[in-house]
Amino acid sequence: MDDDSDHFVDELLEASLQRYRSEEPRAGIENRILANVRASAAQQRRGIWIWALAAAAAALCIIAVVVSVSRRQPAPVPVPSPLAVTNPAPPNVVPREAPLGLKPIRRVRRAAAAPRRPEQFPTPAPLSAQEKLLLAYVSQTPPAELRMPVGPSPGAEPLEITELRVAPIEIKELPKPSE
Repeated sequence: MDDDSDHFVDELLEASLQRYRSEEPRAGIENRILANVRASAAQQRRGIWIWALAAAAAALCIIAVVVSVSRRQPAPVPVPSPLAVTNPAPPNVVPREAPLGLKPIRRVRRAAAAPRRPEQFPTPAPLSAQEKLLLAYVSQTPPAELRMPVGPSPGAEPLEITELRVAPIEIKELPKPSE
């Protein structure tokens, strides 16, 4: 009996393999495979462009932040000095003649990037309200009151700090919850 079942399984396997060998692929399979290969290549190229655009956008954002931060710094306010400042006369420049066939280059003067340093340091500025109050106090107070004592004040006791003592911490057990 065992031989009959083995024989049946062998015949079934042979018939299945015979049928599998005779099968042809569906029509157009080659075209579908080639179309999938082309689509994946196009998708890879599209992915590269997306990353390139993202990198360019990030670079533009960084440049915009750097430019805006550099422009936010306040420009120093020029403070007029009480001394008369004379501007030196520009030097006499004799233009050179350009060689034949070449046009002379026009040079444009640009303003100096950094402001001029003041002649006096610190630069004088008007007094603030607190400074005016201090001047009024000093002018009305007798000089004896303005003198500061040098050394200990008469009748002042020396300062003593007692030693600080901290008791040790005792940790008590928590009561167990009743079940």
